Amino acid sequence: MKLKSATIERISVFIKSLENENDNSRPPKIEIMFSQADEGTLILSGNDANNYRNCLQSIIFDVGNERISNKTIESVFQKTILSTLDIQEKRKEKSFEDKLSIAIRELCDTLSSAPIAFNVFYPVFGLAEESLPIQVGNVKFCVFDDSQLAKFSKLLLEYEGDKNEKKNRLYLWDEIMKSNIIGKPVGMIESIAFDVIAAKAQAIKDLILTIDIINFFSDLIPYEKGFIYLPGENDKVEIIVPIISQGDKPVFSYGWNIIGSPTPFSFQKLLETDKKRGLGFSNISTLLSKKINAIEERIIASIQWAGKATIRNRKEEAFLLYAIALESLILPEKNTVELGYRLRTRVAHLLAENLEQRKIISKNINALYETRSDIVHNGSYQVTDADLNLIRSYSKSCILKIINDSSIASKSDIVSFVQWFEDKILC
Repeated sequence: MKLKSATIERISVFIKSLENENDNSRPPKIEIMFSQADEGTLILSGNDANNYRNCLQSIIFDVGNERISNKTIESVFQKTILSTLDIQEKRKEKSFEDKLSIAIRELCDTLSSAPIAFNVFYPVFGLAEESLPIQVGNVKFCVFDDSQLAKFSKLLLEYEGDKNEKKNRLYLWDEIMKSNIIGKPVGMIESIAFDVIAAKAQAIKDLILTIDIINFFSDLIPYEKGFIYLPGENDKVEIIVPIISQGDKPVFSYGWNIIGSPTPFSFQKLLETDKKRGLGFSNISTLLSKKINAIEERIIASIQWAGKATIRNRKEEAFLLYAIALESLILPEKNTVELGYRLRTRVAHLLAENLEQRKIISKNINALYETRSDIVHNGSYQVTDADLNLIRSYSKSCILKIINDSSIASKSDIVSFVQWFEDKILC
């Protein structure tokens, strides 16, 4: 059983308080409202809402760092509450105590169930099909074609169960066949999870991480502008922006733009560039599929931030994301003293080959850090292309330097990583 006795007692007391309350005593303000099929709807506010959150957090804490999404845990918890209160009176032959006991036992049993493996197929946009299939970390990018459909068809034909379940599976099959996923690129992720909801949530998390990592390298490919994205994030559209001046002699013009990935992203070109220039993509791809140490976790997080920045259209957002990528990698310790000084000193010693170059880099980082502070603290939105390109260059150069330098990459903990910088500065 994953839930501690204190948590179970807290849940019991909370649900009992809901049973004993008079509906008219509740404030009209709605803070939390949820419902489930055939179980009715419950509205919580005030102390009830606070107690609900506290119970949920206790359950999440007890379950721990497992592949059960918080959303799934909340859904199971809500089912426990609703089935006990029995708003629809489906269990009126049972006493409240019996309903509570059964519901909590089912909650414990459900959360104690062994996770199972799911294959999640999630649509991916902006990807050139000729370079597929390819495995990157835990994600296999492929086309959802007949070979994928066959897996679903096989399950449909071999399934023996009740008529309702058979009907549901036939309905889902028809929906897949009518959808626009067939013949299009997807990311296939194996997700070890508690249920379908948790599997999907975990798969999307893994897919987003992998896509951000890939996009970090996307603008390092010569003459290529494509990148990968999920549906709804950066859909490619062509727009026209009419412009006219005021006054006696108006000037008329219009701007024409493509928003989103202008060309399909090619894994083949990325692999060719990685082989020629030693970008380190293959190393990071391997890193994504294994257990990582504290420094590797920092490196991946930094690449992900910079990958997000790479495809941002808004300069200020991209600037901040590059700044986050740089700071999270170069300043991993929790010391908040002299952040700007340590950042520019470390970057300078990491990238420069002589004193003159270190002075230039240190000066540039200081100016960029001031721009970052203006955006965050003063609401300034005046990032130039020059500043954006400069922080992009420093951010990506530091990341590439660290992932391809064996003397740095061999560090496995924060202390040794920081000490490497200190030794570098003292040399």
